[in-house]
Amino acid sequence: MLIRLLLTICLLLPLKGFMGNTFAENAMKVLDDTAERIRKAGNVKIEYKASLYDGSTEKATATGTMWLKESKLRIDTEDMKTWFNGKTRWCYVPSVDEVNIDNPSKKEMAAMNPYTFLGMYKKGFKMTVKETVYQGEAVYEVYLKAKYAKMEAREVYVEIRKNDLLPLRIRVRERNDWQHVSILNFKENIQLDDDFFTFPEKDFPDAIKNDMR
Repeated sequence: MLIRLLLTICLLLPLKGFMGNTFAENAMKVLDDTAERIRKAGNVKIEYKASLYDGSTEKATATGTMWLKESKLRIDTEDMKTWFNGKTRWCYVPSVDEVNIDNPSKKEMAAMNPYTFLGMYKKGFKMTVKETVYQGEAVYEVYLKAKYAKMEAREVYVEIRKNDLLPLRIRVRERNDWQHVSILNFKENIQLDDDFFTFPEKDFPDAIKNDMR
């Protein structure tokens, strides 16, 4: 869920002022404009902090960095490193010097990558937007609520800084658990070679390989 949550952030970046429309129409316009921006964003680097809450109690937290290039993805955390070149995924666990290799399904790929996840908000959610304050900064807040009980994400909140239209935090509720992701740094249009998204075997010569393709 955490990877899908982080990548959902990329759908919910900019927000503009709207007058004379309903909250739902405003929110849909915001997300439509955001989807178009993401398509033009080029390569992206995101530094983040992710936390899991049971009510108001924080149960776990982690920091990491994510890079995106079209259908390609890479994620580095303290506990795991992931490479995905658009077809094959490598998940390396440093603590056991082991790498798992597979070819994700279309559903898994959609959950991993925002470029295939851009239409998620168009069905199944009620939406509103409002202006508020977060950590002393003026922000827009986008709120999405699931229409159907079978949906995994029941509620989503996103705080977006007004002065540069970048996200500060996203919160998602699944059943009784809340997952929060704070964006520490967001960079667009960075230079990334295709090799950056392939597991560098020469750097891990003794790693145990579990090939599940």
